[in-house]
Amino acid sequence: MSRYLTSMAIRTVCVLLVVVVHSPVRWVFAVGAVGLPYVAVVMANARRSGRGADPITTPSRGAVGAAPSEPTVGPDSAE
Repeated sequence: MSRYLTSMAIRTVCVLLVVVVHSPVRWVFAVGAVGLPYVAVVMANARRSGRGADPITTPSRGAVGAAPSEPTVGPDSAE
């Protein structure tokens, strides 16, 4: 979280410098302002994914060993 906040603080400075600086260096600050959010999110997600299991691929407790549902009998069934 602190790395992300630091990156966003640097981005804020870059955005302000794009407005204030009137030389070709302005484009360096513009690239920083546009690219830093992507880098910050990738770093945050890479850091988080190494800690434990992915909640999307880990089955929930209720789904493990649950009994299949009973088939429904309708007008199209052959009884």
